[in-house]
Amino acid sequence: MEPKGQMEQKSVPNYYGLRLYLASTFLYFFLVIPFLFFIAFQSIPQLAANKNISRNNIPSLDEEYVDSIVNKAITLDEEYVDSIADGKLKAGVQISGTGPDDQVEVFEEKGPFSKYFRLLFLLLFLSYVAGLAYNIRFKRYFKLKRKKREISERLHAFCKRNLLATPLVNSMILTIPNVVVIVYSLIFIYAQNRVEGEIEKDLFIQFFYLTLVATLLEFLFVYYWQKHRVHIKYIDHIYSGTELRKQVFSRKGGKIRNRFLIASGMTTFLPLVIVLVYLILSLTAIKELDLDSFSPEQKEVLIGPWINILDPEKENFEKLFYVNAIDSIIMLVGIGNGIMVSFIYLLLFIKWTNQDITGPLKELLRNIRNTRGGEVENYTIVRTNDEIGELAEGYNEMTKKIHDYVESISKMNRELEERVKERTNEVVMQKEEIEAQKEEIEAQLDMATLQRDTISQQNEQILDSIHYAERIQSAILPPVDYLSDYLTDHFILFKPRDIVSGDYYWTTRQDEKLIIAVADCTGHGVPGAFVSMLGISFLNEIVNRSESIQANQILEQLRDFVIKSLHQTGSKGETQDGIEIALCVIDTHQNVLEYSGANRPVYIIRKGASAGTNKEGSCEYTLMHINPDKMPIGIYEQETKPFTNNEIQLKKNDSIYLFSDGYVDQIGGPARKTFRSKYFKELLLDIQDKPMEAQKSVLIEKLEAWQGSVEQIDDILVVGIKI
Repeated sequence: MEPKGQMEQKSVPNYYGLRLYLASTFLYFFLVIPFLFFIAFQSIPQLAANKNISRNNIPSLDEEYVDSIVNKAITLDEEYVDSIADGKLKAGVQISGTGPDDQVEVFEEKGPFSKYFRLLFLLLFLSYVAGLAYNIRFKRYFKLKRKKREISERLHAFCKRNLLATPLVNSMILTIPNVVVIVYSLIFIYAQNRVEGEIEKDLFIQFFYLTLVATLLEFLFVYYWQKHRVHIKYIDHIYSGTELRKQVFSRKGGKIRNRFLIASGMTTFLPLVIVLVYLILSLTAIKELDLDSFSPEQKEVLIGPWINILDPEKENFEKLFYVNAIDSIIMLVGIGNGIMVSFIYLLLFIKWTNQDITGPLKELLRNIRNTRGGEVENYTIVRTNDEIGELAEGYNEMTKKIHDYVESISKMNRELEERVKERTNEVVMQKEEIEAQKEEIEAQLDMATLQRDTISQQNEQILDSIHYAERIQSAILPPVDYLSDYLTDHFILFKPRDIVSGDYYWTTRQDEKLIIAVADCTGHGVPGAFVSMLGISFLNEIVNRSESIQANQILEQLRDFVIKSLHQTGSKGETQDGIEIALCVIDTHQNVLEYSGANRPVYIIRKGASAGTNKEGSCEYTLMHINPDKMPIGIYEQETKPFTNNEIQLKKNDSIYLFSDGYVDQIGGPARKTFRSKYFKELLLDIQDKPMEAQKSVLIEKLEAWQGSVEQIDDILVVGIKI
């Protein structure tokens, strides 16, 4: 079932494959090519000097010729952008010399730049083919989903297995050509004899550093763009809503801070680098002018208005740098082009980062509002592996717990309604008791109806509902004074760990026989209370349908009821829920005790020496420890055996104790240890001279003193009976 938090199904987006590659490649060349022409144009004078081209052998170096050079610098970007669009890149930059046939060629046809770009375009073509082969199945998946056509299990499994890896894979596919040519560049740089002359090699070294930055930007651009689309657009169309309640990412613990640092770092670092690179490369040392002296006009050109304040010598001038007119124009064009590219990167990185944060937050906020409005089964999609993803996952866990609590309360409500129906049927069938029990039944019916209505109105208030469950459990348990009609002296020490208890006591009367049981269900709190309600109902049904039944037979039938009701089969991994119980049937006429136990013993303390099982005590009193059968009420991993029926002849003033393990297992004392059965027996022997109510008070005081500030770890139930 899809979670309600997804609300209406979003339209299926297009899968970006070729668009991703083309955009990143275009931005790469848009950053690299202007810089390439900048350094090439700067080297033209040096190349011209090497070929003896100067203004002495140029027919006319007039204003028109200078303007043509400037216009050439401004239009270089446009020419090479067109060459990229046509799929071709010229091998060299040429500037006219003395005639049409006299040209200065910066990049040789067989030089490193030519080989560099030929190898790059070849590898780019191969990477585009590899990218197409990798992304075609994702493209096909979203196309089929958009047309609402059937998608094969194999295709869905591939997309599901590889979706989260697409940002890294696509980034690597597209940047591998750049990495290869970077390695080629390193080989060329360190191979001293690859070309004649050092000018093109110097240019290539400068160009190499920019390609490193551009490759890193291209990798980050593809990675973050694809990652943004995976998290925001694709993930909820490939994974199911149930899977997206938790993080599906193999690596968890991402940080929003890291994403901001990378985005802000690159968008801040890139413009600064571009400006600094163009500025530094545009600087020319004054000492390269090789002038013997400087005229006042030359000084004024070099340092401007400072000529009136400073009067540096020739040696000081040679330490300065200047930017000539041609280089300044090219520098401004290059910086403008770089800033434009940086602005594109900046806008996209900010857009993706903002949407990756605000989108999931808005979705989570909408679902929180829906939960506040009453939709308890409301989940949100965990789209990221950062703090927002952890927040969404925590919200889903909280929603699931609330839903489970509501379901538990609804189940209690249904059981309560069934209980009311059963009680009403009993009233109709037992006409002779109607008049005597009319007021009690009406009161119980009114109380049950009130409880049912209260639970229905307070489903969202979990704590109040559990308190109400305590009232229900208290109503089902026999009243504390029930035994007073049949026994002269007794006590019931009942102290649940939580509001409701997994321990319970049960008693009923059958002719001359008084049946008493103390049980400890698996768990405590609400789960234990559910099992205890089942146990009480089953015991009532077993005893009511049999006029005479032995203690061990009651336990065997109770075991059958529990196994069938909990659908226990004994298979591996199945929950081993069950009940530990000590059950006594006391014949008050003949003073005979029948005892049968499932992992819970019974203690009988008698004044003076007496024959019995596991006798302990002083000369005045003897404690008989009657061992139970070592198996629970429920499924058992070993072979199921009949329960043992122990018969003991009672004597007047015998004390019988039935108890759960909560008292002896309570942690406390100076060493923070359990109370233990040994000290419990000694305590019972020490208080035998006291009435049962006084014994209860002593047990409570001793427990509180032993427990101290330690929390109660289990439900506590002790029943004492004086014959």
